[in-house]
Amino acid sequence: MLTRRVKRQTNSGRNASVAILFNAGLFASMATAQETSNEIWPELNTFVKLNEHARLFLLGSGTRTKEQGYSDGTLGVHVDLFTSPLFKVRLERTAQRADVARNKFLQFRIGYLYSRSAKSSSTQFSEHTPTVEMSARFYFQKQLLITGRVRNDLRFVDGVFTPRLRYRQKLERTMQLGRTALTPYAHAEAFYDWRYDAWHRFRYTAGAEWELNRRVVLEGYYVRQRENRSSTKYLNAAGVVFQLYFR
Repeated sequence: MLTRRVKRQTNSGRNASVAILFNAGLFASMATAQETSNEIWPELNTFVKLNEHARLFLLGSGTRTKEQGYSDGTLGVHVDLFTSPLFKVRLERTAQRADVARNKFLQFRIGYLYSRSAKSSSTQFSEHTPTVEMSARFYFQKQLLITGRVRNDLRFVDGVFTPRLRYRQKLERTMQLGRTALTPYAHAEAFYDWRYDAWHRFRYTAGAEWELNRRVVLEGYYVRQRENRSSTKYLNAAGVVFQLYFR
């Protein structure tokens, strides 16, 4: 009898241990899922040439998640201003590209973005964002192009002024493929938010642009983001961009 009791207690202890481990694993996986968001970012960019040193940039984008479908969208209008290229040889090398910005040494962009959550989204917001940014481009050996960009988002989120500074470094190289061109790239970006007085978001991106002709460019990329001030700590996003150029 004593042996049977011991066996029963042992089996009960084992079952309890298994149940505890199973529940712990389940809660850990749920917590990990809550910390990570997976999204798709479709986008349409339209560039209209104004003159040799200016163009109009129109933007429309959205955010799609598995749980909510389209959770928000953004519309934007910008004016790009360019300086002359730093070296004439750079202009000759990249003169046939659809994006003339690669020919320029400095680019200044002034714009306005309007973002709003979808009605079905669990988090409702409305955002108005005047933006000011500057980009500097440098060519190195093997036609490697490095672009440094500083951007200031003067955001008004639900009427509250929440400015944000963004700094990005981008590395790319264009390869000619017959009549088309392919430009693989990678960039890293850091976000500084005055609400927290800290660099709170870090974004790492790898992708490529496929230039079909001087008017149409297709772009695809992958983003990994780390957020220090949000319950969703990590973000994985796949982006698809359709670019149109009118000269």
